[in-house]
Amino acid sequence: MLKCQQAAELISLQHDRPLSLLEYWQLRLHLLVCSPCKHYRKQLYTIELAMEHLRQDQGRDKR
Repeated sequence: MLKCQQAAELISLQHDRPLSLLEYWQLRLHLLVCSPCKHYRKQLYTIELAMEHLRQDQGRDKR
């Protein structure tokens, strides 16, 4: 089983590249039992979404 630090690294890494099949399943299993890591993943997703909205808004302002 992954430790939280390892899970956090995989959560961050999956935004840069696809996880291997082993990494994917290790992370999935960890997230089934670890609420703090699930929360961390949701926070990163929210930040990523906000950044995308900002980029889109900046693109509209330059027109």
